[in-house]
Amino acid sequence: MPQSLASVIVHIIYSTKHRHPWLRKADLRSELYAYCATVLKEQVDSPAMLINGVEDHIHILCSLSRKFAIMDVIKETKTETSKWIKKQDTSCGEFQWQSGYGIFSVSQSKVEQVK
Repeated sequence: MPQSLASVIVHIIYSTKHRHPWLRKADLRSELYAYCATVLKEQVDSPAMLINGVEDHIHILCSLSRKFAIMDVIKETKTETSKWIKKQDTSCGEFQWQSGYGIFSVSQSKVEQVK
């Protein structure tokens, strides 16, 4: 087979350090989700299907790239969004994501249910 094909959908979850409610502001969260979707698509070739969350954690449903390791996708999104948050709101100067994360595969038949 001359080409490689992959269709891996994942649900990623990670929290703010110590579950601090850095993401209380709804408008900050909305902009964060849009920025995170851009990072996923442009930097790690893993387009988002849906991104959402609450004041202390984020959920990402995306199609995982076959070109990048899972840990690299997570690292890139955490690093870039962390830098972005600190620039958006001066009160978030100490912002950090926790070091861990959860990632779960999602069957194509269950995507709508997960959304």
